[in-house]
Amino acid sequence: MDLIRRFEEPNLRRPVGIIAFGGWNDACDVASTTADFILDAHEKTTILAELESDPFYDFQQHRPTIEISDGVTRSITWPRLRFTALERPDDDHDIVLVSGPEPNFNWKTFARSIVEVLDSFGVEEVLMVGAYVGAVSHGTPIVLSGVGSDSVSVIRSGLNSANYSGPTGIVGVVQGACKEAGIRSLSMWAPTPPYLSGNPFPKAVLALVEKISDITNLHIDTAELITVDAEYTQKVDDAIEDAGTDLADYLEEMEGYDEPILGSLLGKSARSDDGPPSILDPEDTDGLVDEIVRFLNGDA
Repeated sequence: MDLIRRFEEPNLRRPVGIIAFGGWNDACDVASTTADFILDAHEKTTILAELESDPFYDFQQHRPTIEISDGVTRSITWPRLRFTALERPDDDHDIVLVSGPEPNFNWKTFARSIVEVLDSFGVEEVLMVGAYVGAVSHGTPIVLSGVGSDSVSVIRSGLNSANYSGPTGIVGVVQGACKEAGIRSLSMWAPTPPYLSGNPFPKAVLALVEKISDITNLHIDTAELITVDAEYTQKVDDAIEDAGTDLADYLEEMEGYDEPILGSLLGKSARSDDGPPSILDPEDTDGLVDEIVRFLNGDA
């Protein structure tokens, strides 16, 4: 079986690779929503390639979806990793956006296949985004951490560096494959509040998109995200006020806590299997108070 399905081969200008996976390293859906936001911010997009699903996914965990209309099966959509070209004529670089679920099987082959596709399109630098459950509150300024293929990449990024030894997700494996192939890579990590595990967190998405813009000198418009973050933060504040003083005291104590760099970044599952709602809907905070109270009661 040919693992890579190729569709288009546009003439890209010094493309930068941006990679985001759903799953273990995607707390509050921050990583995958960052990819969705960047994709939606571009009018000109071209699907370059996909990886075949069968060798990499457990379909009982990542079930295909079906569309039925008037009793007739119209389509079946399988879990997939997709490569999309985003043309940016006003910048020096185009983007190759890679997004999809974390695989269940054959991680080394999966990672090397990603690198093979990126290399074929001339990608020389890769940025990867991830999110983890950290000791932060929704009002804490986002401090991103970075893991690079070399120390220079981390220093130039302005991100906090880290020391870590332990289990990793697919982000670490792909970053290792990039290093083997001589492609510079940098993974960027955002902390998320533990009491919002089943809810969106636009503040982290905004921080990642702004840092991507800064590192690559790509001018990605974040006006929508700034508005969503402000509205969502206010809704969380209102929910906390409704929940009572115990929660407010807890969050005040948390905001004074010195979060270790990366915290449990690579060693703790980022999210539940149910997954959070869309981060770009500021109205979507149903159940937020219940989620927070369950966390404080030790039920989360």
